[in-house]
Order: sequence, then C-alpha cells, then structure tokens
Amino acid sequence: MKTPFRLLLFCLLLAPFSAQAMSVVPIEPEEQVASADATVVAELVVSQVRFRDNSIQTRFVFRTVEALRGDFPAYFEVYAPGGIYQGEARADSRLPTLNPEATYLIFLEINQGQLGFQNGPAGIRSIEVVNLANLRAACAELVDTEVDLAPYATDPISVSYSVTDSGLLDGSGFRRFTTPDRGEPIPVYADTSTLPSGVSEAQALTALANALAAWEANSTLLFEFIGTDVFTQSAEDYGSSDGLVIRVQFHDNFNRISDASSTLGIGGAGFFIDSGNGGTVAGSPFNPISHGYVVLNHPKTKLQNIVSLEEVLTHEIGHVIGLAHSSETQGESDSELKEAIMFYLSHSDGRGASLNTYDVTTVLKAYPLNTPPYGFDRVLYAITTPVIGTLTNPEVNQIQIIGSDLQGNPLTLQQDSATTPYGTFSVASPIVTYTPGGYYGDSNVNNPSSYFDRFEGRLSDGTNLSPFIKIRVVGFRADNQPIGAPDGVPNSWMSTYFGSSSGSTANADADGDGFDNLEEFLLGTDPTDVSSAFRVTQSSESSITWPTQQYDLYTVESSLDLATWDTIQIVSEETSDGSLSITDLPSPSSGNSIFYRVNRIQ
Repeated sequence: MKTPFRLLLFCLLLAPFSAQAMSVVPIEPEEQVASADATVVAELVVSQVRFRDNSIQTRFVFRTVEALRGDFPAYFEVYAPGGIYQGEARADSRLPTLNPEATYLIFLEINQGQLGFQNGPAGIRSIEVVNLANLRAACAELVDTEVDLAPYATDPISVSYSVTDSGLLDGSGFRRFTTPDRGEPIPVYADTSTLPSGVSEAQALTALANALAAWEANSTLLFEFIGTDVFTQSAEDYGSSDGLVIRVQFHDNFNRISDASSTLGIGGAGFFIDSGNGGTVAGSPFNPISHGYVVLNHPKTKLQNIVSLEEVLTHEIGHVIGLAHSSETQGESDSELKEAIMFYLSHSDGRGASLNTYDVTTVLKAYPLNTPPYGFDRVLYAITTPVIGTLTNPEVNQIQIIGSDLQGNPLTLQQDSATTPYGTFSVASPIVTYTPGGYYGDSNVNNPSSYFDRFEGRLSDGTNLSPFIKIRVVGFRADNQPIGAPDGVPNSWMSTYFGSSSGSTANADADGDGFDNLEEFLLGTDPTDVSSAFRVTQSSESSITWPTQQYDLYTVESSLDLATWDTIQIVSEETSDGSLSITDLPSPSSGNSIFYRVNRIQ
C-alpha cells in the first residue's frame, strides 16, 4: 500500500480574571482618608459581572457598617474593571479578590460618574489590621463637606464566591499564554508618546526590556518587542480581535487611573473561559490568554526613577502573564511574600527587574521548564461506502494528529470527547480513524466552526497536556467503485476527470507524473495534467513556496546529509486552495549543501 503522503525534495548550495494587580505607593490609612472621596467600613454582600460602558466590569454590593467619611445609604454598589461575562474573561489590576460576608475598610473614589475603589485592591483593607480610633480622629479633622453616596444606593442580594492561594490569578480557572509552548514569542508593543517626566524613550524601552527579560530568564516565557506605536485608546480597551499581543502604555492620557490615586500602574489580560485549552500543567488546566495590557500613571514622581519604573513594569507584566499578588497585607510578616516583585505595594528600594524565590516558584506553575506539548486541528472529508468496512484504502478516513514538544518528549494522544451522530472515531496514537455510520451522498459544511462529527483530544508528554486538538468531519464523499471493493476515490471526483465513477481506478496514473489517482485526489491535483503536481514552485536561499489545498497540514524539514531531517515548521492551509510559503530558512555552513522537503500529512 502506498504511503499517505508524498515528499517534495530539493537542494540549495550556499556560500557562506479575578485579577489582582497594580503597583501602589505605600500609604497609611490616616493619609489615604484625606485623598479618597469617601471612606466606609462595609460588609460585602455580593459580586456580579456586568457588561457596562462597552467593557466587562464587576459590580460589588456592600452593606454599610460604619460611615467614616461620606453620607452612605444602607447598601451601595462599587464597580471595578474586569471579570467574566458570557464566556469571555478580562483580567484587570483594579479588580480585588473579596469574600462575601467579610467586613472591610474601603477607600472610595468617584470617577466618570461611577463609584470605584481608590487604588484598586490597595483601597480595601481587612478591618482587623487597622486602628479605627485613629482613623475616626483623622476623619474628624477634615472640614470639607461629606459626599452624598445616595446615587450609588442599591438593594442587597447574596451569592457564593471562591478564592485561591496558588499565587496565580483565578476566576473560572487559571490563565496563561500558549505561544511559548511552540517556541513562539508573545509580541509586545509600547506607546511612548508620553513618558514620566525626565525619562527618555531609550530609558523607558530599556526598562521594559529588562522587565520582560526577568520573566524570560526564570521560565519558558518568550517575548518579542515589535516596536512603538501611538495607541488611539487606553491599552486596556483593546480586545483580542487584532491578535495576541501585549500593549504597554507608558502614560494614562485616557484617564483610567484617578488623579488622586497613588497607583503607579495597572496591568491585566483578556482570556477565554475554555479550561484546558491553555494547556494543562501538572494536572492544572489553564484558560488561554488572548491579549494583555499595562498602563502607567505617568505623572507619579516615583516613575521618574528608572529603577522604580523597571520594578513597576516587572510587577505589571507579572499580572499580564497570569500571576496574582503575593500578599495584600501592608504589614505582611512573611518576608518571602513581602519581598516578592508581586507584593501589592512597590518597594522602591532599587531592586528594579528582580524576582525572588516566590516569584520564580509561582511563574513556573504556569510556564514550567517542561512545557506542555502542542498540536494542530485537523479536518476530514470522509468517504462513505454502501457496506461499512469494504474500503480497500481505509487510510482515506484516517487523520494523523501531529504535534511536538520543545523538550522532545514522546507524545501520546488521548481522546477526551467525540460526537457520533454520523459515525465513530477510534484512536491508535497518533492515528485517528473515522468510520461513517452509513452510506451518505456528497455533502459538506462551509461554516469554519461547523461539522457533522467532531473529535477532541490532547497530546500528553507524561506530565503535561496540550490544548485541545479537534478533528472536524466537514463533508462526505460517496464511493461505490469498484463494486464490492470501493477504493477510496469518490464517484464525483472520478466523474469530473474520467467521465464516470468507473472511468479509472485508484492506482492508475493517467498523466504519468508518478502520482496515482488516489494520491492526486488526496493532494488536490489534476490526474490528467502532468504539470499539476505537488512540488516546490518557487525557491530561493531563504524561502520556498508550494501548492496547497484548504485544511491540509504540511511539515517543512531540512537536512545536511539526506539521512537526518529536522522539522523547521509545521503549517496549515486554513483558507481556500492556493499556495504557502515559508521564509528565513536555515543556512548551511560555508560550502555545504542543505536540503529541504515538504510533507503533506494525511
């Protein structure tokens, strides 16, 4: 039986969610009460996620226990950016982790007609760690008119809530970037159109590079700085529609941080509620992050110090990649938590982009040195016959799940789920066989997310799991020739090129190009035209191009001796029939040959 794919070979001879995040200047409660619009001791009743003002926000409902400054109703509501809404999550540094029925000291601000926490999580303190007597005295010394909080009154409701002590941001599961698992960096853009006073663009970008490098050096994270750009809105307002990127905005010209706030910066990420599709690390499933952002409060004098700027950037990037605060207790007694870059208050002690043991241990929970494997979704047009099991070439209904692992670990495929209205799937890793449950006429689906049947599975390296890999059966092709022993070439394809469903056979080679009809059918080429073939159509010292058909998967490999082959890239054709190209091919040493080949994966 012939192999299910052909190789193209040629040679070149070359000469040479519930997000907790932000960097905040330490401030005593007696000082903070003067800058806040209102201060209250209140019990949390409920938190709910809303889509409000074109963004995802979390609404907190509190019961007033003691109004220290401000005229408070019995119950009032506070909004913070971030949360989970209709399957999409948005992590944000101003979204605190609070427990229902717990009582807090809360410093509030009114910003754009909405009541919010001053300094995000730093505007909320456990009632057990403050001296209320001193705070009452500080409030009594203020002579300004109390703010009327009646416009923010609401009715109480109840709900359950959960928290985690893993060090990773939680809220419908952990989240992480997956591109580094494939050895691909996360693109980073910076808006330096406005900078902290006295900071040059070169200094700002060096601080950013050092912050990114600190996380790269202690995990498998990869970043690539693409360049500077002038963002037309706040970095946090960009969604995932323009691709997976991190935007770092060195200013807050769009007023996302209150002028009265002592917050130095905010950071967060958008992610999808799709547990496991961000990979599974040591048994913990992750959601995939879709984009990230950092916004700096540029008027703050602390950011004029380059080393402090570097510390703040490192902290906020930590939130972007999925880390929570190490602690939100100002008088934290655990030195490891207090000295972490992820402590909620800035240290301003000259550390710059420096991680401690806590930071490194935590980031490795999401980006371990043994990265999860990765794979590629596949699509199948199934061949159906009058009698199940009569195909002489059953490989036409088989799909090979191809994937890789950066550490070179052997991989096995596990099946997680499958639909079976029209047929059944069976697995002999890495091959998945689909057996149609009947003899169906030619049909197909055009919606990229639609299917007749679907298989979901994951690749395992023995420790971690890849994101889900899907096989979609998107069409059926009827075949009843030869009678009694169909050969896997559809009747319609035979009729198109040979006039009838019995006009030729699977192993015939009408145009003499070395590809028989079955191979020409699988490759999408014309069996009657010798010039229509699966071959490299263009090549240079740095690129190759070859013809493709929609949904096919190809591997590009290189060799110096035609004996040992290394995979350069795995690419899929997701659009219509056409061609694919790859560039930046590896070069051999001076005077040596290098060979490339392209494989179509069945």
